[in-house]
Amino acid sequence: MPAFQVKKVVAVCFLEATKLTLEHLASHRLEQSQRVGAGTSDLTRLYGDARRLRDYLQRCVSAYQEQVDLDLSTADQGLLVACCRRSIEWIDLRLKGEQVVAADERQWLQKKMQVLADWAVELAEKPLVELPLPRMSPVVSEAARGVLSRLQHKLFGDVSQRQKIRPPSAGLASAGITLPGLDPNSAAPPDETYEQDPAPLATGATFGMPGPQAGIGFQSAAPATAAPPLVSSQHLRDPRLRSLVSLDLGTFDRAVAAKDHRLAVVMLASLLESVVLDHAIVRRAELALTGTPDTWNVQEVLTKCLGDAFAPKDVSLAYHLFASRNLLRPAAQIMKPLVVTAASFEKLQDFVQRAVHHLGMPSAPLGGPSPAEDIAAGRPSNA
Repeated sequence: MPAFQVKKVVAVCFLEATKLTLEHLASHRLEQSQRVGAGTSDLTRLYGDARRLRDYLQRCVSAYQEQVDLDLSTADQGLLVACCRRSIEWIDLRLKGEQVVAADERQWLQKKMQVLADWAVELAEKPLVELPLPRMSPVVSEAARGVLSRLQHKLFGDVSQRQKIRPPSAGLASAGITLPGLDPNSAAPPDETYEQDPAPLATGATFGMPGPQAGIGFQSAAPATAAPPLVSSQHLRDPRLRSLVSLDLGTFDRAVAAKDHRLAVVMLASLLESVVLDHAIVRRAELALTGTPDTWNVQEVLTKCLGDAFAPKDVSLAYHLFASRNLLRPAAQIMKPLVVTAASFEKLQDFVQRAVHHLGMPSAPLGGPSPAEDIAAGRPSNA
């Protein structure tokens, strides 16, 4: 972004917003490291970026002048917008909290919140950066919702002019569905976004393992009758998970055949969760897992299981995959609508394919017979 000039008081507001976000990142990073044994690489990278942005803003503010020149990269600009949004939500919660705020301080905080909101909209560009931090309140604050609405209006246009999403009966095959952020042409603006690649993941991109060409056993756009099963339920150790996977595979095949990518993504998440749980249950001590599986954070367990094979860009894919269950929750949809296309479905399917293969789950080669067909024909099953 070209250099721009702001008043010193505005630069100070930027600095305070960045410091607040940095404190929250540090606290969350420490909590994560204590819970899983080590901080995630994504949090570490983001924490380093926030520190660098804070140091830069401190140098700019320290100059004895009323106008401050800021020269930010696109990445730093996106991070600054995210910091401003975080600060706005924190200020709004403080103003509406139980603790009484003095009249003069309340006036200053309201003015500061307005300045941050205006500059966040001014600096915002696609894609919006979403901080991997827990929400400060179960309900999104009114001010944070208002800023998000202004950002969506700037980046995606007036809501009345956006392309309407047709229901499945009106032609889901042509409209498709997509998780926010995966499709840059998505009609609905993403509320949770992440860094996007300009093109879909290459078929050869793997966790250091052979790709689909080597026979991982996934097929993205093939007819259901020709595609081998995503996973072989016979290779799961837990009989309960075997039954669930058998049911989910049938639902997944029908959803793919009907091009109902919304339901297919939900089934993808369920299948991956079953494989992750089956892999982790027998490795409780190694993965430092306690309690029952329903209390585990499956995304964190997956990160542990994959280790170094879990690339930074996979954090976003995993988050959106496991968040896809909200597609079936109307209450969540009216607050944070999610939509999906065939392209985003293929990205998520490729991610599940690589993750399952890395976890050691065998499946039939692409284009080859399934294990059930091998057994029926009297051939040794390659699963």
